[in-house]
Amino acid sequence: MNILSKILFSALLLTIVISTQGCSRKGVGHLASDICMISKGITQNEVLTYLGPPHERKAGETGETWVYYQVKKSTLRKTPFIGNNLGTENVEMATVQFSGDKVITCVYRSFKPDELQDSGISLPADDSGSE
Repeated sequence: MNILSKILFSALLLTIVISTQGCSRKGVGHLASDICMISKGITQNEVLTYLGPPHERKAGETGETWVYYQVKKSTLRKTPFIGNNLGTENVEMATVQFSGDKVITCVYRSFKPDELQDSGISLPADDSGSE
């Protein structure tokens, strides 16, 4: 009976871990691949179709700049309660600059958390870009 209770406990624990991993996806799909669909000259509506609404909008002299980001966490990093001390985390960021309604530049970057902090870029407080 002792072995059976250990097996049941292990199965329950595994079920909980697997079910919480399924709930952790939010934000843009796969920023690294989706950003490849953005090219010079496409419209803001097309960008919205490919990437959805931006996480941040900035007004500039030539037009708007839209910023998208996605926090990519390894499976260990997503582990409930102890994940912040395990695994890896990277922040993917895409910046799309417009002149009027048309894209003029599109830049994709990937940062480690310390690189992001050193760059002076800060993410919004909500975690809508987490994956």
